[in-house]
Amino acid sequence: MAFITPPQSKSQVRQAGKAIAEGTAQPSDYALVDQWRASHSYVINTFKVWLRRKIETSGIEAEFAQRLKRRNTVLDKLKRKKPDGTPLIRDVTTMQDFAGCRLIFNDIEQLNVFRDFLLSSKVLDNVKHKLKHEDRNKYNYIEHPKISGYRGIHDVVLHFPRPHRKGDETSEPWQGLMVEVQYRTRAQHAWATALEISDIVDRQRTKFGYGDDERGLFFAMASEIIARHYENLSRAFEDVSDEELNLRFSAMENELGILQRLSAMRQFESYDILGKHNVLNIRINDDGDYSLDVQVFRNAQDAITRANELEESTKSINAVYVTGEPKQLRSAYRNYFNDPVDFVALLSNLN
Repeated sequence: MAFITPPQSKSQVRQAGKAIAEGTAQPSDYALVDQWRASHSYVINTFKVWLRRKIETSGIEAEFAQRLKRRNTVLDKLKRKKPDGTPLIRDVTTMQDFAGCRLIFNDIEQLNVFRDFLLSSKVLDNVKHKLKHEDRNKYNYIEHPKISGYRGIHDVVLHFPRPHRKGDETSEPWQGLMVEVQYRTRAQHAWATALEISDIVDRQRTKFGYGDDERGLFFAMASEIIARHYENLSRAFEDVSDEELNLRFSAMENELGILQRLSAMRQFESYDILGKHNVLNIRINDDGDYSLDVQVFRNAQDAITRANELEESTKSINAVYVTGEPKQLRSAYRNYFNDPVDFVALLSNLN
């Protein structure tokens, strides 16, 4: 299968990203950034093989899937500003999560055991991939949750695949590209899934850091309640007792009705047609409701092209290219299937 190669000039990609951020971009600028993004499908393929083997070797149960970062999310990040007015992203080539791998574990202990195994010298000495940062806790959002309540651990890995045979330099164009490996427990994944679904239903952007209101506080408290009750961790609201936290959360639910709406949702059941390369597209229907379309492709390039087309449509809310074992994609990307069941159960079974 032919993979899309990165543009030859990284500096031109940087300039294209800057033009998009400043609102002066030409079609050629968007094309360069699109090519840079799509070239990470090669990285996804490399890590799909490598991580799947490591999961099997470790003997630890983990769900595993990959996705290419959505085009609209990239453009949105490029155009966003920090509170001081400076660009959120100064250099599009430094964005670390164009290629994303998601691993979901039964509990924190298994998560830590697998991550320690994956990052051990025994494993890393056999490959050329390496961590971008020496500090292995740089993106530890379990010990230091995001203000939104997000929990998990991320590793940013530099992609350096070994040649298939001596003198083979076919992988050279993709050397040094980055991939973000996300580690979550099932409870943490249930929270993240519910937030994404709720954002779609309520047309909000809490996931992207716009949650400095009651809605954002609701999900931050939900995350802390789940962590305390199911994972024996208290890392936020440290001056609030369990009882008071539960009471405040219940009062907010009575006011906002978020759990009630999530529990009444109809799940999408299109997962039975999932293949190796898929585009998941949440689209607006003529009646104002939304539904999921699943399209299956023979290769990554065709799938990425279709996802790009859908993201240009005003009827599409969220289109993404995902790849992996079909049985695990349904769970790893359950936000696309309208499935907040685990989140609702975790918060409904506290007594």
